[in-house]
Amino acid sequence: MPRLRVHIRALSKPRQRAGKPGLYLAAILVASPVTAHADDLSVLFDRDTVFSVGGFTGLGPRFQGSREAGLWGLPYLSFRKADEPRDWWSPDDGLDATLLGGGPVQVGAVLDFREGRSRTDDHRLAGLPRLPATVGLGLFGEVWPIPDTLRLRAEITQGVRAHDGIVAKLGADLVGRFGRFTLSAGPRFVVGDAAAMHLDFDVPVAAALVNPVLAPYRASAGARSAGATATVSYDWSEAWQGLGYVRYDRLIASAANSPIVRRIGTANELTVAVGAIYSFRMTP
Repeated sequence: MPRLRVHIRALSKPRQRAGKPGLYLAAILVASPVTAHADDLSVLFDRDTVFSVGGFTGLGPRFQGSREAGLWGLPYLSFRKADEPRDWWSPDDGLDATLLGGGPVQVGAVLDFREGRSRTDDHRLAGLPRLPATVGLGLFGEVWPIPDTLRLRAEITQGVRAHDGIVAKLGADLVGRFGRFTLSAGPRFVVGDAAAMHLDFDVPVAAALVNPVLAPYRASAGARSAGATATVSYDWSEAWQGLGYVRYDRLIASAANSPIVRRIGTANELTVAVGAIYSFRMTP
């Protein structure tokens, strides 16, 4: 029986609407198998357990290809043993649970949030089917070819509804620690199958008849976007950590050619955020 190193994150990403943003919540338990011990979950009750709480707030596109920005938030909660360092993770990681491996190689389950879309996001979407926000479930793989310095990660998820389709996300991160600063940056690449591309970028004939701004369009499977992300954190003290995050994505190929992107939105997507994390022990 593996001993569990527990890490919890909660995701909250409301898209800004006129006066009343929607709220989407998800939680994840991340368990890394290591050496077996009788007190597997004793860290939960250890008086020296370190708890970290905080969150991010920022702006990002309201839907795939949106020109308008919406407010989003990312609450954060984790706990670890007193002799364990903070785990490094990227804010754009899916919510995951390690099932196999440990250390430099991990494989497990992942949950990925997928944004919705409706006319309230942009009146020029009139005629297009409303897309409710949902999640995708699947697997992730992560490897650190250079420990604590270079991370490669892949996620592949299937939407909870059959017609949501499959999305694969690939990324690499170069991580460096310079005194109290931790910097990371790396490329991102997203691919979707036919169902996923149809959902976000198709324009049905019926929609084009209702909305003259749009022309009928059928997206195809393949590359969806390419981009990069960067994160900087600063340890103000052993207790306080400040963070900044930016991600740029460029919709490409079939996604970029959609009238939803060309006539209503933009192929360039930018997400920015700032946050803070506070760490403490239950005992002084």
